[in-house]
Amino acid sequence: MTFHIPFDQRASAKKQATPVYIGFQPVRPTREKFNWWGFNGMWMSLGSLLTAGFASPIPLLISLNGLRRPGKAMASIGTVVSLAGVIMATSIVLFISNAHSQRVQSKQVAHRNKVVKKQAKETGVLLAVAANKIDAFRADSANAMHFDIEANMLIVEHIDPWGESLRFDGGPNSGLVRSAGPDKTFNSEDDIILKLSSAEKSNSRVTAHTTIGHDAD
Repeated sequence: MTFHIPFDQRASAKKQATPVYIGFQPVRPTREKFNWWGFNGMWMSLGSLLTAGFASPIPLLISLNGLRRPGKAMASIGTVVSLAGVIMATSIVLFISNAHSQRVQSKQVAHRNKVVKKQAKETGVLLAVAANKIDAFRADSANAMHFDIEANMLIVEHIDPWGESLRFDGGPNSGLVRSAGPDKTFNSEDDIILKLSSAEKSNSRVTAHTTIGHDAD
């Protein structure tokens, strides 16, 4: 006797069809990872302000690394605060450096002025000695034509503290004994000058003063 299995009960009919989705499949929301680089960079940048910004480069690097990761808000804050700290520290360093340079420069100028003042005093004595030689020479000299040349020959051996010979400008009646001064250039503002008194006066001698600067009248 033949056994007949109904068509709907066959094994092939028992297989269930795979469901087909039409449209977009539902997407489950994923939770972003916490940005520890940004968090650490933010609080470290705030703490670096207590060091006047000198520690700011460290949180700056951390915050920049945090900007490469999701959740950049804290990393952005850390970056801005760290940059402000770096600017603060740089300004302090520049201010201290400038103040130190000015202090050193002021000391150098004061020392140089002190040395020049001492050298000017020595030059005044040297000018007086040279002027006495010229005064004695003009009392005995009858040749007025070449008086200035001969007077300069008398005092050429006198060297001022800056290594230059003294110079005489004038004639038998009056004139100036001159040192070139610190700049070693005659007829400049720092010349040291001694004026000789007129030969027409009785007991003609050199005047008892020296000037630093332009020619005395």
